[in-house]
Amino acid sequence: MFTLKPPKWVYVLFLMGACSIGIRILLDSSFGNSALLYVAVPFLVSILIFQFVPSPEGHSNFGRFLYHIKIATIIFLGTSAFLFEGFICVLFFVPIYYVFVTLGYLCEEFADWLDRRKSRNTTLKSSIIPICVAVLAIEGLSPSTTFERQSYIQHEIIVDMDIGTLKSNLAKPIELPKKRQWFLSIFPLPIETEAGSLQDGDIHKLKFIYKKWFFTNIHEGEFHLKIDEVGSQHVKTSVVKNTSYLSKYLKVKGTDIGFEPLENGQTKISLSISYDRLLDPAWYFAPMQEYAVQQSADYFVNSVFLREVM
Repeated sequence: MFTLKPPKWVYVLFLMGACSIGIRILLDSSFGNSALLYVAVPFLVSILIFQFVPSPEGHSNFGRFLYHIKIATIIFLGTSAFLFEGFICVLFFVPIYYVFVTLGYLCEEFADWLDRRKSRNTTLKSSIIPICVAVLAIEGLSPSTTFERQSYIQHEIIVDMDIGTLKSNLAKPIELPKKRQWFLSIFPLPIETEAGSLQDGDIHKLKFIYKKWFFTNIHEGEFHLKIDEVGSQHVKTSVVKNTSYLSKYLKVKGTDIGFEPLENGQTKISLSISYDRLLDPAWYFAPMQEYAVQQSADYFVNSVFLREVM
C-alpha cells in the first residue's frame, strides 16, 4: 500500500514543538538550571533528529554529522522563538550540544574502525555515551549531586593615580564605553546609570534593556549596588537588587575594593567580586562564568576608575 511521507520540514516543526514543550516544563520546575536541561535535553534532541530527520542517503559519516548539526541549529533557533528566549540562551546551549554530537561522531568513526578490524566492540557508541550522559545529567538535581556554587575573582592593577582621584572617579556617573572584550560584547550594556555619592548606604543604579531578538522581545531590569562601607583604603559594596536578564544565570553578591598606596603616587587596586553560579553543569558554566566575571572586572576598572575610552 502506498503511503505519502510528510516532507522533512514537517518533522523539523514537530521537533521544535516537542523541544519547546520539554524545555518549558523544565524551566518552570525546580530543575530549570540543572544539567538535566543542558545535557539530557540535547541528547534526546539528537536521538529524535536521528529518528525523524535522518540525513539523505549516500552521505559519508562526516556528511551526516554536518547535516545533523545544521538541522539541530535550526531547531534550537526555532525553539528559542517559541519560548520567547533570546540569542544569549542559544549561545549558551548549543556549544554543549555540538560537543556531545561531535563525541558521538568520533565514537561512530572509532566503532567503524573496530568493525574493519573485525572487532566485536561495536556496541561502544550505543552503550558508553548514554551512560555518560545519564551521569552528567544528574548534576544539580539534589545537593549531593551539586558542585560548589559560591565563587569569587580578584583583579589587581597598578595605576598612576592617587587614592583620592580613584575614589572621586568611582563616585561619578558611570559612562561605560561600548567597545568591549569580545565575550562581554555579547551581553547588553546599561542604558541608564545613576550614581549619587560615595557614602555609606548610598545606592548606585543601572537600568538594562535586553532585546532578546536583537530589536524586539524586550526584557527590562535594574541592578542596584549599595555602598556598605567606605574606608580610607577600601570600599565594600553589596547587590541589593538585580532584575536584569542575566540574573537568572549568575548571582552577583558584591564587591570589595582595596587601594594600596605605592611609591611615586601610584596605587594598587584590588577588586574582588563574589558571585554564585546558578547554572549546571559546573564543568561547562564554572570556567565560562569565571572568565566573564574576570573580564568584567578588568572592564570596570578601566572604564570607572581610570575613565578610559576603550
